[in-house]
Amino acid sequence: MANQTIARVALVGLGPIGVEVARAVLGRPGIEVLGAADPAPDKAGRRLGELLGGDGPFPIAASAQALYAESAARRGKRDVVLLCTGSRLESVAPQIEEAVEAGFHVVSTCEELSFPSLRHEHRAREIDAKAKEHGVAVLGTGVNPGLVMDRLALAAASACVKIEKLKVTRVVDAAKRRGPLRAKVGAGLSKEDFEAGVGARKLGHVGLSESAAMIAVGLGLPIHEISETIEPVLAARETGGVAAGRVLGLHQIARVRAAGEIRVELDLTMAVGVEKAFDRIEIQGDPPVNLTVEGGFHGDRATVGCVVNAIPFVVQAPPGVQTVATLPLFGLLPQR
Repeated sequence: MANQTIARVALVGLGPIGVEVARAVLGRPGIEVLGAADPAPDKAGRRLGELLGGDGPFPIAASAQALYAESAARRGKRDVVLLCTGSRLESVAPQIEEAVEAGFHVVSTCEELSFPSLRHEHRAREIDAKAKEHGVAVLGTGVNPGLVMDRLALAAASACVKIEKLKVTRVVDAAKRRGPLRAKVGAGLSKEDFEAGVGARKLGHVGLSESAAMIAVGLGLPIHEISETIEPVLAARETGGVAAGRVLGLHQIARVRAAGEIRVELDLTMAVGVEKAFDRIEIQGDPPVNLTVEGGFHGDRATVGCVVNAIPFVVQAPPGVQTVATLPLFGLLPQR
């Protein structure tokens, strides 16, 4: 396989995750990088290698459209855009459609794209129809949504004959993560500012209800209600540079109810200075399951892995919007 072309990829969005995705695919056997695009003034026009701490291999385009135009004459069935630009589908959807119209499959870190019909049913149908028209697949994935609180839980559930309830608990130490994550969970804010940020949809983890919906669909459960709550985690004393009384992070829960019973529960804590980080899948069923990953999956690195390793599966997928529950995402992209 190392001598075969698996895919040709275009990199769109060179923030912290996009840069690491670029680093992960450059030089991989079977992967040809077509180019990169990011409109930020400090990136457009520079060579991609500069962002990666080296030289070359090509200048960063100021727009995805310009990048797509450069390779239009050579468009093939294995061309993929790795889109690392935003979390909300309303802002990312035009970028997805632009890539699809150019003939690219899409793998995106957009959390709401992981199960887009939950909040954006009409837009999801539009993207699905456009993708089918152009014969390409579209997938939203990462570590969460995309792995630990949905795909891995469904994999564990496959060992059960009967399931009464599935719960996933994820605890992340935000002090060990990059700055944007600390900002997303409101670290350092007052309780009032945190609540205002949640109300304005500027704070909180995006995609928890999407993961809950994927699990419910994967388990064949009717979704009678999905609820989600977000509360601040407050510092009892100075912790990791956060003063007592200020916000350390968040505690967010998504629940799926069917026939009045909670059947799926996703419990996420992301805060500075948590006592112990872990990921845990608990299934009340036959047989019961209790699976714990000590220390938890590394959010940024695992997201890069999920995006990169999805490439060979997306180029072989049926056209349309896919999810991590509809594709057999098992295996690694060939290593160097």
